[in-house]
Amino acid sequence: MENIIESFAEKLGIEPNVARQGISITCRYFIQNSEPIKATGLLSMLPTSLTNLLSADEKNESKTNLKNIPPDQVIQKISNECFNGNKQKGKKVYEEAINLIKSKIW
Repeated sequence: MENIIESFAEKLGIEPNVARQGISITCRYFIQNSEPIKATGLLSMLPTSLTNLLSADEKNESKTNLKNIPPDQVIQKISNECFNGNKQKGKKVYEEAINLIKSKIW
């Protein structure tokens, strides 16, 4: 996991702890916005280094409940928690984290 985090952080020019937090928020969103059957498959396809960012409760909930969280809400959360409200940086982390997650499952 540290290699994923470090390379992600280096690519975006951010601290590894910020990269970890941004990836974690985006991974939660990605799984929670999937239909329960697809979420189960996604959880099995993603490397454990990414799925370990989710709590057991979040994993179980994603297998039974579909949430419809808009991307803007996730970007705002990343912006607020990682970049003191800077939406441009939050959006970049979100987009790169989505690409990272997709690269691990496709």
